Amino acid sequence: MTVRHPLMEWSIPLRRLLMAAPERMLAPAMASTLAEHLTVGDVLLDLAAASRDDLFAAVGQHMAHTYGVSADGVAHGLRRRERIGSSALGHGVAIPCARVQDAERMYVLFIRLAAPIPFDAPDGLPVSELLVLLVPKQATEKHLHLFAEATQLFADQRLRQRLRLCCDATQVAQLLREGAHRGCANLA
Repeated sequence: MTVRHPLMEWSIPLRRLLMAAPERMLAPAMASTLAEHLTVGDVLLDLAAASRDDLFAAVGQHMAHTYGVSADGVAHGLRRRERIGSSALGHGVAIPCARVQDAERMYVLFIRLAAPIPFDAPDGLPVSELLVLLVPKQATEKHLHLFAEATQLFADQRLRQRLRLCCDATQVAQLLREGAHRGCANLA
């Protein structure tokens, strides 16, 4: 018997719907959840990773060092979720997510890789930018709203282009906060 992870059942249909019509998914009351959870310290630029396993191990190490969350638990959760299906959206972007046993709250990390890595993306392109969502084991559906918001943001080509031009973590965090508060259609 195959056990289906609840996030898997939502993520693939939600990703397809958001890529087709992202503006219909987020009500104003849901806006800014991404901005509430992203900190400058969780923006990692030019991270060296040769594979998804290297990437997930690095995310685990960051979480252990910064928040005292189990590095192995984070890496295992991300690998387990990724085995269900790729979190790559296309256009060089992925949104890996996982439930983490000892996480006390939701965490959001933005990562720009030093070099793109294969990620089984729908368009076949390797991934260089990721928004990692880590939620407590007992998370409610709030994390699905966060996933929807992240998917909406990265569906916007102008946002992706502007992110690639950002030189430091503060710029990245500010741009993502602006996008979360204004919505992708209003990004300058």
